[in-house]
Amino acid sequence: MLAFVLASDYKFRLRADNDTIQGQADIFVVIEIAVYGLIACWLFWRFRPTFRLRRADWCTYLGYAYVAVCVGSALYSPYHALAVVRAAQMGVVLAFARSVARHASVAAPHRIAHGYVLLISGSVIFGVVDRYPELPSQPGRFTWLYIHPVEAGMLLTIAVIILTAYMLGIRVARSGPVWHLAVYVVLWLLCVGALVGTGTRGAALGALVGILVVVATRWRGIRKLEIALVGGIGVGALALVASPEIAAFIARGETTAQLETLNFRTDLWSEALADFAQHPLYGYGFTADRGLFLDSTGLGGGHNAIINLLVDTGVVGTAVWFALLIAMAGTAYRLRPRGMSTDRGMVLAVLLGMFVNSMFTDELGAPANAMCTWLFVLLAWIALMRRQVIRPIQRAASTDLVTVTR
Repeated sequence: MLAFVLASDYKFRLRADNDTIQGQADIFVVIEIAVYGLIACWLFWRFRPTFRLRRADWCTYLGYAYVAVCVGSALYSPYHALAVVRAAQMGVVLAFARSVARHASVAAPHRIAHGYVLLISGSVIFGVVDRYPELPSQPGRFTWLYIHPVEAGMLLTIAVIILTAYMLGIRVARSGPVWHLAVYVVLWLLCVGALVGTGTRGAALGALVGILVVVATRWRGIRKLEIALVGGIGVGALALVASPEIAAFIARGETTAQLETLNFRTDLWSEALADFAQHPLYGYGFTADRGLFLDSTGLGGGHNAIINLLVDTGVVGTAVWFALLIAMAGTAYRLRPRGMSTDRGMVLAVLLGMFVNSMFTDELGAPANAMCTWLFVLLAWIALMRRQVIRPIQRAASTDLVTVTR
């Protein structure tokens, strides 16, 4: 999973948007494609996939349906080379997630999560030590390498939510690596500080929602009410003390016009909806949003996952995507396997935190990025949770059958 993030999200050079949509590959693009190809070959060699139909849950079927819609829409995309490559990458990520769901233990997602927070924390330290030149469009905003601060905020949001779940669930027995509480706290403070430094408001809102979901799923009954009261008082006090800093973070030095249009996002969305009305059912084709608005607005992409999907895949793709998210959230909420309360809370928190953040950035509705990869990792995580619930029931049923036959 970390190889996907490193290959797709970490930018080691500046690259024009026109180069991407025209399918012009440099050495780093070739390396990215090679990484996905090697992982695909390893998955095929290691797990020998078969074509036998197996029983699965609705989340799995919808995951396949979402990838199938993206692959199908790549066939009529105006940027055919880019669309085909991105669709193939989504297929590899889906294959990885299904391999985890079918062959890994319940500890595997926790190992992935711990490796991810180490990668992001190490990246923050690298960004502090070795500051790359700032772009004119992002003065004073923290990032590392040549990653845009919005993308850095997206990466940090997921890390903050994961670390929050581990901190609050430190006393809950679970599988996977377990570090000392002090380690989680230090990494959490590091990532939160970096998230504030990126100045990415959507990412901060997504992290806040994710933290609230973790708190809501960690305790029950009167304990939850006590935590809510204490937390509400603490947040209120913090808001009073740090109100100037909070206002400065929200304003970020922008003009009134920029704030009213969400940094010109609303203008982009209005144009996108007008284009969507011309091809409402199937959209313009996978990755079409990358270049559709570039000439008119100077912005590549829809800067909103829903807008992105409406333009690329139309109502069909957007409906499948929504159904997938709802099925995942509903399944994770209903599942309560013994010894996996931390897993349940983390899946819900990361999923909802990413969804909130996706209202201001398009990564959750786009391929080859950390949000898309985490979406399928969460899909595998839910399948592992479901397996922990179903297998005891199947064992009990088989025991009862043996008893009856005797």
